[in-house]
Amino acid sequence: MERPSTARANLIAESAVLRNGASELEPAAGECKRDEESLRRSEARHRALVEHAACGIYRSILEEKFLTVNPALARMLGYESATELLQVDLAKDVYAQPSDREKLLQQFGNGAHTAALEVVWKRKDGRPIAVHLSGRRVPQNVDCFDITAVGLSDKQNLEAQLRQAQKMEVVGQLTGGIAHDFNNLLTVIQTNMGIIDCVVPPDSLELQECLEAIRVSTQRGAVLIKKLLSFSREQRLERRPLDLPSLIEELSATARRIVPETIEIQIRADQPVPTVEADPSSIQQILFNLITNARDAMPDGGVLTIEVGITTLDAEYHATHPWVVPGQYASVVVSDSGMGMDEETQQRVFEPFFTTKRADKGTGLGMAMVYGLMKEHRGYVDVSSDPGAGTTVELYFPVSGAVTKAADRQLPAEKVQGGTETILVIEDEAAIRHAVKRALESHGYSVLLAADGQEGLDVYRARRSEIRLVVCDLVMPRLHGLGFYKALQHDGASVKVLFTSGYSASDMCQGGELEPGLPFLQKPWLFTELLARIRDLLN
Repeated sequence: MERPSTARANLIAESAVLRNGASELEPAAGECKRDEESLRRSEARHRALVEHAACGIYRSILEEKFLTVNPALARMLGYESATELLQVDLAKDVYAQPSDREKLLQQFGNGAHTAALEVVWKRKDGRPIAVHLSGRRVPQNVDCFDITAVGLSDKQNLEAQLRQAQKMEVVGQLTGGIAHDFNNLLTVIQTNMGIIDCVVPPDSLELQECLEAIRVSTQRGAVLIKKLLSFSREQRLERRPLDLPSLIEELSATARRIVPETIEIQIRADQPVPTVEADPSSIQQILFNLITNARDAMPDGGVLTIEVGITTLDAEYHATHPWVVPGQYASVVVSDSGMGMDEETQQRVFEPFFTTKRADKGTGLGMAMVYGLMKEHRGYVDVSSDPGAGTTVELYFPVSGAVTKAADRQLPAEKVQGGTETILVIEDEAAIRHAVKRALESHGYSVLLAADGQEGLDVYRARRSEIRLVVCDLVMPRLHGLGFYKALQHDGASVKVLFTSGYSASDMCQGGELEPGLPFLQKPWLFTELLARIRDLLN
């Protein structure tokens, strides 16, 4: 028999061992808990994926029974719920021809792990429905199968949308070349128009009206080609600080031309608004789409309102729009007094290829593009509407800079200055070359011409001491614009280069992509824009 003191010592030692053991087990228990939580989250994600899938998904066994079905399958077959569908006999109540199920099982019976078959099923009301079945054996149970069911009408719709997307890709490749040529034509028109504008007396009202009509038409052409590019292919955004009220004011004249006189346009941008980081061309495309939609919603006339302001999206707004980050935003609200939309149409308003317009009036891509571009700008778009009560579209842009006051936006533009410097113009389009030469010489500059990068390099090397600036197209035969620029760098030349192109600066051109920060003027330019950029670089 142990003495009391010895027994007490052993008890203390055993307690210490138990405590140490428990502390050693705690991390392992914690890891198990974390693994279980991770497993639960993974299962929840997979369950949500199946529950919210657009196609039918089910698990069945050889005994003609459903084990599990998702809501989409119940809807496809016309049952009130997944629970009701689980009660039916798969071969007798679902297959129009029970032998079709045997054909599917036969594929698995031949040792295949996956199978696919097009069959005819019956809905609850007895109506036939053609479906495409594809699935696999469950690895843990060879008598159990996971199957996906897609209605052939849905499948045909998806295939049609894929064909449409492929067509749009081809159109995108085609319009890239068209945009370049079209912008070159507009550049010739606008440059020559600017020269004529300088010599037409201000009191010649008829000639001034003719020039204004040409100016308006070329600007519409430039907007049109940008719109075509945005619809038909993916464009990278060129963000810069943007004053939304100024942009809206500039668009107001264009909006008046595409909206009939029966529609009153109200533009409100009274309060100072912070600048936003945005791509001006993309914002124009968004607004043109919304203005066009508003016009079409008011065939008998009405009121189109565009409001610019500052909005705070708070926690209360976040509660009903959980994807929105609370904070301050610059807002543009476009509303009309037109026919409005019902709830079902609103639910599908951002869906690609969905449109309520006639086939020759809409592509169903306008609002989808609005949504995509707002997402690219890290902004949000919200649509509210009621039948007969009009539609309101709210755009929210994260603010990025200082507030620009209304007075700051109304300063008169200074008269463009000329100069006496020598400028080398490298351009493969002869009409543009000569138009630019006439324009620059009419403002005092000396101009040298070259038809491509190689000729331009030869001219520069021969007369480098005279040349103060080079205006250089990016896409040219023999030696492209970037090749010319790299050759200048190799020669150690320090002359400034203003690049120009009918493509956007972010598009891939021959030889690579234009480096950020290099001066770039996209065609079609205005005569005054070209002169202003040249004077700015020379100064």
